[in-house]
Amino acid sequence: MFKKRMKSHYSLDNNKIDYIKKSVNEIDFLKLLEVEVEDFPRAIYVHTPYCDKICSFCNLNRKKLDDSLGDYARYIASEFEKYGKTKYFKDRPFEVLYFGGGTPTVYNLEELETIFKSIRKNVVFSDNYEFTFESTLHNLNRKKLELMMEYGVNRISIGIQTFSDEGRKFYNRTFTKKQSIKRLKEIKEYFKGDICIDIIYNYPGQKEVDIVEDAKIIKEIGISSSSFYSLMIHEGSCLSRDIQEKKVKINNDLKTEKKLHDLFLEELCKDREYYPLELTKIAKKNGDDYQYIKVRNKGGDTFPIGVGAGGNVGEIGVFRMNKEKIFFSYRNGLYRRYSILSGIMQFPIIKLNDVKKLLDEKEYRYFIEKVSEYKKNGLIKITKETVELTNNGIFWGNNISKEVINHIIDSVF
Repeated sequence: MFKKRMKSHYSLDNNKIDYIKKSVNEIDFLKLLEVEVEDFPRAIYVHTPYCDKICSFCNLNRKKLDDSLGDYARYIASEFEKYGKTKYFKDRPFEVLYFGGGTPTVYNLEELETIFKSIRKNVVFSDNYEFTFESTLHNLNRKKLELMMEYGVNRISIGIQTFSDEGRKFYNRTFTKKQSIKRLKEIKEYFKGDICIDIIYNYPGQKEVDIVEDAKIIKEIGISSSSFYSLMIHEGSCLSRDIQEKKVKINNDLKTEKKLHDLFLEELCKDREYYPLELTKIAKKNGDDYQYIKVRNKGGDTFPIGVGAGGNVGEIGVFRMNKEKIFFSYRNGLYRRYSILSGIMQFPIIKLNDVKKLLDEKEYRYFIEKVSEYKKNGLIKITKETVELTNNGIFWGNNISKEVINHIIDSVF
């Protein structure tokens, strides 16, 4: 049904429901933090735009670390002090705190503790909170893990990309396959929380046996969850330059991409110990709950802290360009409703009651009309209570989300 696959979450680009132009500044934003707090699930996202080693495919908001991060750690701590005084922080606990990047485990112990002390002073967590740090294997050691656990970190997401030696060389990863497995096992044995990893498939020359082996290793170690993304070429990355200079030839064959996707999904889930939690996430049963993505995709707040961090508080979108400059945007209610629908459709099982709460009668009718087309093509199963994506539907999930939402908008407006 689709000529080209969308590999990442569909962000609304339909100008019929674009942002209402409304001036918002930091004074308005701070006033918003002093009003009655809405009863939405809430996360805090902290961005660390530094790595000590850059992956070949990366062009994101990060740079190579060449000095101490003391000043940046103190800046992050001061942001928690600043916002911790507001009603928004004081009145209700947070469900999630997520440190992304970059590589937030590049901080040394003193820098980490500076940040952690400020968090402990200024953030109240819910009983079943999730506190995540993204990391690489070579940035974790026992002393850091011990400090992280002392301050409540209970989830680590590690960028593995692949265990294959050929693939790890391509991605510019530290450690061989054998060393990576050994270090992961050591971390899992010591860390009292969820260990999650990222897998990026469809790199040049990847063999079917490689992706199946990645899935088998995940099961053998007992990893709590694994993201799995098809390789994306980002302008400005080392990889994009190598392609332009014809040093690397990328595989653009959709059949190969789908085969690798299906092999990983089927191998990891075949014993029913793991299940698809989200379009690009497979979790172990009674393992990773991935509350962060649930808060984001189901319309909760994501309070951003740090250079390069983005999120929202209610209908106000926030992006921190640098320490001094923040970009604010107002999201009207219509835009927000469809954004939540897009988020709900990131999950393989969509509860129809959740969709009904978002859409009016006419919108819901067009939703059912469109998803029914995918049922005929074997991408979706529909029951009285749910819309469930098949494995083929999971592969095309982002395309389905875009087509469904645009069908509703074009039919209604």
